[in-house]
Order: sequence, then C-alpha cells, then structure tokens
Amino acid sequence: MPIAIDRERSWLLTDDQGTTLTHLDVDDQPTRCIVVRALARLQCAFLGRLNVTERSGIIELAPSTAGNRVRAVAQEWASLQLGHPLRPGPDMLKRAEAAAEVLDRRIASLSDIVPLDLELNDVYPANIFAERSTGALRPRFFDFGNAIWGHPFVSLHGFLEAVVEWTGAPLSRAHRDELFDIYVTVWRDHLDADPQVLRSDLAATEALVGVHRLVSWLRLVPYADPIEIQARAEIPRNYLASVAALAS
Repeated sequence: MPIAIDRERSWLLTDDQGTTLTHLDVDDQPTRCIVVRALARLQCAFLGRLNVTERSGIIELAPSTAGNRVRAVAQEWASLQLGHPLRPGPDMLKRAEAAAEVLDRRIASLSDIVPLDLELNDVYPANIFAERSTGALRPRFFDFGNAIWGHPFVSLHGFLEAVVEWTGAPLSRAHRDELFDIYVTVWRDHLDADPQVLRSDLAATEALVGVHRLVSWLRLVPYADPIEIQARAEIPRNYLASVAALAS
C-alpha cells in the first residue's frame, strides 16, 4: 500500500517489500504457481473498481480493434521519411498486414465474459517483490507505468514470456497447463463463469501481448527528440516484429 502520494507529480512512496524474484524463483514451478495465483487475485480485486475516464493518458485497446491498430501503426511508420529509424521495410509491412489478419481471426472467438480493465502489461520478474517475512512467498507487484486498458488476461501471457526469457527454455506443456488452470480457476470463482470459455479466451488473448507492448511504448514517441528516437527505436521495432511473427 502507498505510504504517501503526490498526485500533481504522479509520485507515490511505498513500503519496501524486499528483493524481487530471482532467476532461481522464476525457474521453480511451485513459485511460478504462487505468482500466477497472486496475479489473478490482484486482477480480480481490481476488476470494475477503476474508471478509465478518470485516468487521463491511459491507452485503451479493445481486442477487436487490435488488428486495425497494427495496420494503422504500420501505415503511419511507412509514411515516415526515408532514413527515419522507425520506417519499416516492404517485407515488414507485408508481414504486419498478414499478422493483423491473424489477430482479426483469433480475436473473433473471444467471449465478452471478462470486460476491459487494467492490463498491467509489464508483469516482469524484476517487477515483483518476493516478500517472505512470514516464511512463505507473498508476491507484491509494482511498476504499472506501462499499464493499458485492455483484456486483463494478456498480463499472464506477458509474465510467461518473461519466464521463458529468464530461463532460456520453453515451458513444458504440463507446466503451462498447470499455470493456466490455476489462473482460470481464480477467475472462474470470481465471475462464476464457465472455465472452458475462460480457457478458450485465455488462449485467444496470447496473440495480444506484442500489440499491447507496442501501443504502450508508442505513447512516448511524441515526447522523444530525434536523438532519443534514434537511440530507442529498436524497442518498438522489436515489438512490431513480434506482432508480425504471428503471420509465420
């Protein structure tokens, strides 16, 4: 919980919750289960409590608009002057368009059981305190600076991508299924919803991870000078490339 808040500066002071998750934590399936359960509980606690109209500056991305958002970004970047660090090549444009079509198809099956809400968009191990003062791990999530108003399930997929990045190995099917089951169970109990529908929605939202990261980063472009754009352009280019990979 915050100790003090300065709304004018958008600052907050929080109690120190200890060290963050380590590589050994991330490589441990029981620890990952604890984190995933805590994440789902946090999101369910948020659900319906925030009003996006009172949060100026937060980006909203309905899943049904993801394909068009990718098309718009690709077209905007294609119109940039030659030599601009964000200008994509012809191959990237084609793959982005193909990826947008993939997004349209995958999201078409998404139900409306889970409403748009706060998608943390950066559930990274280094953004999770590993508080163990009671002897048991109690994850504490922080750094919501990249959060968007979107489908909450994307937060889980972002964390699982980070797990793969930190461990250098894909999750086994058994471990992934276990984590999915834990996550869906919390949401099922909170919404009294069909777990099969939730599981299907969870599968569909995996395609949105790269799109959420891309649109979150793009909000910073208007404030960046040419030197910053040149130095940091690789980040949004990589996000667009990860979206384009959906067409592979």
